[in-house]
Amino acid sequence: MAKPVDIGVQQRVGPRTIQASRVKACLYLAGSLAFVAIGVLMVQDPATGLKGWLALGFFALCAACFIVMLVRPQTLELDIQGFTVRGGFIRSPKTVLWRDVETFFVYRLPKGGKMIGYNLVPAARNQTALGRMARSFGADGALPKGWPGSPDAMVEDLKAYRQWALGGR
Repeated sequence: MAKPVDIGVQQRVGPRTIQASRVKACLYLAGSLAFVAIGVLMVQDPATGLKGWLALGFFALCAACFIVMLVRPQTLELDIQGFTVRGGFIRSPKTVLWRDVETFFVYRLPKGGKMIGYNLVPAARNQTALGRMARSFGADGALPKGWPGSPDAMVEDLKAYRQWALGGR
């Protein structure tokens, strides 16, 4: 296992595992359960008809998803080879090699919010219709939301790890 090396960023870099924030998952779960309660009230009123059942079903499904995220939180593993995302709803771990990553950036979503996006070097890009469609949105790939800290800080960490792993030691 490689030793941490200081490359002039705020943190020392080396192999590390980052776990998705359970606090954020709890907050999302609480919000979903509040809307489930509203859905239950709507179902009891015959005037709402199908709308109440749709609201109840949708937010109950959201609550179930956040329970899964609490029980099986996502993890991001960083090492000298690349990064691996596992946990949550990811059935098999997805690894991206550092040498295949061109850059990391904060991707601003159309309705607000931010995600961590990355672009791959041309040789590593998936030339399928799905890959071309993803690139049309501005990124070859993105990390799921819910990590501790801000997306901006995570991007800086990921850039530092990439620099370290590719020989910027």
